[in-house]
Amino acid sequence: MLHPTLDAVFRAFTAAGVRWCLLRDEADLAAPTGDVDLLVAPGDLPRARRALAALGFVVLPGYGRGSHTFYLTYHPPTGRWLELDLVTDLAYGPHFAWRTDAAAGCLARRRRDGAVWRLDPDDAFWALLLHCLLDKGRIAPRRAARLAELAPAARDDGPLAGAIAGVCPAAWPPARLLAAARGGDWAALTVAAPALGAAWTRRRPIGTARRAATQRGLRLLERPLLALRRPGLGVALLGPDGAGKSTLAAQVREGFYFPTRAVYMGMWQRPAGGEAAGPPGWAPTRRLLAIWARYLRARYHRALGRLVIFDRYTYDALLPPGRRLGAAARLYTWLLGHACPGPDLALVLDAPGRVLYERKGEESPAHLEAERQGFLGLQGRVRGLEVVDVTRPPEVVRADVVARIWDQYTRRWGGR
Repeated sequence: MLHPTLDAVFRAFTAAGVRWCLLRDEADLAAPTGDVDLLVAPGDLPRARRALAALGFVVLPGYGRGSHTFYLTYHPPTGRWLELDLVTDLAYGPHFAWRTDAAAGCLARRRRDGAVWRLDPDDAFWALLLHCLLDKGRIAPRRAARLAELAPAARDDGPLAGAIAGVCPAAWPPARLLAAARGGDWAALTVAAPALGAAWTRRRPIGTARRAATQRGLRLLERPLLALRRPGLGVALLGPDGAGKSTLAAQVREGFYFPTRAVYMGMWQRPAGGEAAGPPGWAPTRRLLAIWARYLRARYHRALGRLVIFDRYTYDALLPPGRRLGAAARLYTWLLGHACPGPDLALVLDAPGRVLYERKGEESPAHLEAERQGFLGLQGRVRGLEVVDVTRPPEVVRADVVARIWDQYTRRWGGR
């Protein structure tokens, strides 16, 4: 069984003439919990990228990752993030410095199974074994079970076995590695992993050192480069008391793909110790300074690529006042409402006043309904404002909100 998004991807690749195949984890395709690893012919990567963009995937930039390119999307009906890891070269080790040059041979021997192209069982065995030994340094139980399934069909003279034959240590030629796997001697194979890596480096010292140094340097620069290329987004949750702003913010943070931070932007809450004494006009000035301190903290998190969820926003000051205001007060509330640049997305959590009262039991249904209408009245006045029906089941609301946030990411990142 395939997740519907993966099924669409695989069929789109085949229709576009992309030469590709799955590298591992065949059993996890219905509900993948990690990235899905695919081998793609280098010349077909542009076609693969166009097919993924048409399906709503966004490129996740990375530096120092060898030939790996990561693509991400969100599937609201299942509430699942789908990440693809496309590689054009079968290279292993901490910095992908140990290259096999066997990708073309493996693609030539791939096999089709419905919508999925898979490695030949021989290649699948060696690709997984090298991944375990050289990338992970160990063989996890679930990997051992899969290797045991593949070992009977594996050979010591296929594309991958032949690629490593010239770099294996004398004590561990491909035939012995295969024999140990067939015998279930996983401990011996784990012991052989460092020797295999060291022998690979000794046999090809210049190329290995060059690739390792290049990838290591790029990895060190990855965080500042990503901060410049992919800043995070800001999303404001608005609505009357009882709309579930804090609860929804926690739910989004719990399952969002990127790191998130919550910033409270309420303006009318009194300080815990009461209003501090100060010169005339200090309280309004203090409120503006507090708002900007929170906003600057949010900008810091966004610069690090994090999603910032604002619980309330300065737009609360734009709501109709509960009493008649003088000219100075009207000017001040207008200033508060426009004090900070707007977020990328503002969501009004909407429910009738009686529903809000039943949830929290504060104020009155009539008062909450008036607040609700005030928030709905912000439509057309606030850029990027959308209304979310929160009378639906919580899991539906969460998936809807995450999908709207992800849509902002695809708009912002899709063309880069």
